Amino acid sequence: MPAGVHPVLALSLALVIGVLLLIAAHRSPRLAVTATLCALSFTPVWVGVGLGFNGNLFLPLATVTSIACAAVLLPVRGFRASAVDALLVFLVVLAASSLLTSDRSLALSFLITPFTFFVGGYLFGRIATARLGLDFMTRAIAAIFTIVAVLAIVEFVTGFNPFVLLRGNGSLFAAWGQLQERGGLLRAEGAFGHSIALGSSLALAAPLALASPFRFSIRLAMVAIMAVATAFTFSRIGIICLFLGVALCVVLVRDRFSRRERGIIAAGSIAIALALLPFVSRVFLEAGDEASNSADYRGELIPLLEHANLVGFSPIVHHSPTGQLSFGDYESIDSQLVLTALTTGSLALVAVVIALVAAVALCLRGRASIATIAVVAQIPALATVALITQYSIMLWLVVGVAATSQALQRVPVERPALVLPHFRYDRRLT
Repeated sequence: MPAGVHPVLALSLALVIGVLLLIAAHRSPRLAVTATLCALSFTPVWVGVGLGFNGNLFLPLATVTSIACAAVLLPVRGFRASAVDALLVFLVVLAASSLLTSDRSLALSFLITPFTFFVGGYLFGRIATARLGLDFMTRAIAAIFTIVAVLAIVEFVTGFNPFVLLRGNGSLFAAWGQLQERGGLLRAEGAFGHSIALGSSLALAAPLALASPFRFSIRLAMVAIMAVATAFTFSRIGIICLFLGVALCVVLVRDRFSRRERGIIAAGSIAIALALLPFVSRVFLEAGDEASNSADYRGELIPLLEHANLVGFSPIVHHSPTGQLSFGDYESIDSQLVLTALTTGSLALVAVVIALVAAVALCLRGRASIATIAVVAQIPALATVALITQYSIMLWLVVGVAATSQALQRVPVERPALVLPHFRYDRRLT
């Protein structure tokens, strides 16, 4: 988190961004949405503004632009409420209750910022899709994340990440951590600050790109580039979720793909997987026990659920005077489901699981939108990865897209009234 940012400067910057988005939205809502997606994809999450509260509240540029863009896109005609809206409100209420039941500094430092990420991403995805339509959102996300993927491939090949230049103390930029390696090779992370966050975000974008309005050959090329870039993150969960999302599209999305196109997608996915498998496997083999220890660690987190309260922080969550969080014997929790239970309560975990089960049910019934399918493909990630950096915003953005697209599917189609022929009776014919 950057130090020394005056609140007046922070608020001024946020106001300028909001005014610029207002002007852009007035002239072209599509330009405003595209600019917001670029802020999400090409600015690190620690580029933003601090708003005080003893340094606990820090808003990334991606969050500021998401909230501002959602606001200036209002009002939206024919906006329909969704059950996901109620879920988000419920989670926010549970999080707010921690301010009353737990240490205030702990609640501020650990809850306000993440939930700002979630709410900002969700509102942006929800409102932008309602205003501009699902086709535009899938097209914009596909194009921008193809660029993200190309930059990730260039980063891996050259060993240079240009986003690390955005660093410094006492400014709007916080210091970037060390670039990650696995098996002696650089793990691509782009502007996302972590290879897992980049891989999981690309996995979210791939199904949307596959169902976007571009020509079929262009969509295939986009997903292939995303798959290669995800492989270069050497994130197992990112790779798994990407291919799972593509597989679900092949099986479940029948209105956008012909039988021939589904066959091509399946064959192409298998070919890319077989081409990448030897290289990725060799890297994991050279990494030794690193990958296996990581998997064992995630398995050890499950018993921590026993310590979750119904609402609020678990008693095993501790906040040191230096601001360091710990969860019993662990310094971090690499499972968003477990982390939700320990920090917001088991009631919040139950609500999230019910929502995920409902999304799976929509898929099985053939009523899921492409964005809902993309979220369902992330279930393995939610069990093994925390919502870090822009991945948290990106996931909730797609959840917002899914909520709007599912609501639009429930809009009844107006059919013309049945007009019966009118016969005139004429006495002269009798």
